[in-house]
Amino acid sequence: MKINIIIPTYNRAYCLSQAVESALNQTYGDFNVTVIDDGSTDGTPELVKKWFRDPRFVYVRLSQNGGTARAKNIGIALSSHHDALTFHDSDDVASPSKILLQSRALGLRGNADDILDWSAIGHEPGSEVQIDVAVHAHKFLKLDGSVHIIDKRISLVDDFFPNLQSPSKTEGDWVLINSGLFRRRCFQRLGGYLDSVEEDREIRNRLIASGHLFHFISEPLLTKIEMEVSLTTNDDTGYRGGKRKTDRDEVFRRNKLYRSGAWGEAAIEIGRVPLELNDVSFTSIHNAEVLAVSDDLPMSEGSYQQIARELRKHQQEARVETDKVLLHPARRMA
Repeated sequence: MKINIIIPTYNRAYCLSQAVESALNQTYGDFNVTVIDDGSTDGTPELVKKWFRDPRFVYVRLSQNGGTARAKNIGIALSSHHDALTFHDSDDVASPSKILLQSRALGLRGNADDILDWSAIGHEPGSEVQIDVAVHAHKFLKLDGSVHIIDKRISLVDDFFPNLQSPSKTEGDWVLINSGLFRRRCFQRLGGYLDSVEEDREIRNRLIASGHLFHFISEPLLTKIEMEVSLTTNDDTGYRGGKRKTDRDEVFRRNKLYRSGAWGEAAIEIGRVPLELNDVSFTSIHNAEVLAVSDDLPMSEGSYQQIARELRKHQQEARVETDKVLLHPARRMA
């Protein structure tokens, strides 16, 4: 399968290199690394040029900042040529075997065992089931210099079963959903990320309630580095303020619907988040030919037309530049 490693970033030129290099150094064979620059005002546009010679690298610069969830949704919308997607933060360092091991997990198949109530999530006992999301343990480097291995897989269901959780000694002791590897069909069925600072938590719950199958890899496949400007530590992001409480309340509201019986297809219907991208605009795209707009996602016709129009414009510009090089051998040699 062809995989897109999507890295949303905003003013992270000081740490982006390690995230991109670790993504490009994957041992898996068929992938792209797509940096979605959410309107950075620092040196990010200059920094990324050093990867322009790598045909696997894609750079999409947005005309204005719209937030992490929106940047992820744009990455989803542009991944029609890809079979699976994962999202790395711009300060994440991935193990070289991360994508290889996750892709193998997605290839696992089995049968719905009749000793469990698979019908509650839309599967008939004995039917073949396939993994939709491969998540993993990770290392967590905290600001105080301590290193933690986060592998408490039960944290995947903490919102549904808080009574199963025991007090954690590590703040942030949860399995990362963000860096999971998702089959693209997950987004075809569920839509994209909610505009929220709890967007990963919400889509995790939506995936579970709608019956998508998870596989947990116990080996740490990524290092998460806490910084003073990280989302979870920077007061300017709203992660620790009133916005997070409002967004968390929406997560809890949706969970109440799932608990009340909206599982499987019902969870898909009530939880779906259409990709609203009718105002998207790209300042520039490098390697635009690698991208294609998905016409099978929950998205308005206006959103589809707008993002397709923007992509087509930059693909045409890229072809013009290529023709100029072909017409001027001296430039090509230079």
